[in-house]
Amino acid sequence: MKKPTHILLLLLLFFSCKKEKENPSVKEERITPQLITELHPVDDAAASYNISNNVIQGITAFENGWFTAQTSANTFLLINYLDANGNSLFHKRLSLDSHGQDLSLEIISNNELYLYTTIGDFDDNRNTGLLRLKVQLTENRDWPQTTINIDSIYDLNYSNCTPSLNTAKDKLAIRSKKSVLVHLKENILANDFTPLYHFDLNDGQLKDNEQRSMWFQGIAMQNGLVYCLTGNAELTTHKKIFVYNDKGIVVQKYFFDKENFDVPIDIKFEPESLHLNNNELFFLIMTKNPNTEGNIKYLYKLLIQ
Repeated sequence: MKKPTHILLLLLLFFSCKKEKENPSVKEERITPQLITELHPVDDAAASYNISNNVIQGITAFENGWFTAQTSANTFLLINYLDANGNSLFHKRLSLDSHGQDLSLEIISNNELYLYTTIGDFDDNRNTGLLRLKVQLTENRDWPQTTINIDSIYDLNYSNCTPSLNTAKDKLAIRSKKSVLVHLKENILANDFTPLYHFDLNDGQLKDNEQRSMWFQGIAMQNGLVYCLTGNAELTTHKKIFVYNDKGIVVQKYFFDKENFDVPIDIKFEPESLHLNNNELFFLIMTKNPNTEGNIKYLYKLLIQ
């Protein structure tokens, strides 16, 4: 029996959309990032814990240095400003329940900034949101005189939220569990949490080359493309950066393993955070000091097209 033309058209549309979503022509490309420096955040209260055991969860560039964010079991948020050599010029501990995962920056004026990161405990059974901090700088960059205070908290009601402001500073790309949601910044600031669009992470990004689970580690956005970083701490597995368009289709796939790095990686190999700046993609690699078991924090970059 001949099938009606409209049914054939629907079937054709379904299978063509499925093929486009999977995008099999995009192959994983091995990359070799460039080492920038080792990072050395500090904390005045570090006597109460070993700061080297903690990892940096978020990083963003400013002038000739880097703001970083980290925590210890979500009991506080630690912000550092590091110089080009990775040494701390300023740090402040904030009594906030924040994982500090991903960090992005918005310049208000020459001496005022906003920092965006997550608020709330990273737990599938709890809800997290967006935290905006206001940074007040001195005219001559006397860093010890810098102040950081809470500006706003937005209860997004997402799980394991990792927000990132795009390079145009008008949208926020936010991961929640295995999905990415893109919002207009002005809508969120007006407490309208309806996303412009959303998509699920590609299954290929969530498993390593040995079929073990990959942790979501970072997100960044530029020119309508969303960059997502996944990876675990295993020495033998690939870490992945997938690039998605606004339809959730993967348009680029990158991977790297420890053979692509020019530093000793013998105990731990975990990526953290993503940051885009002038077509350069920055991320962190955490490995272990074999003598102290503390985390060594390396900053790397790669040029994107």
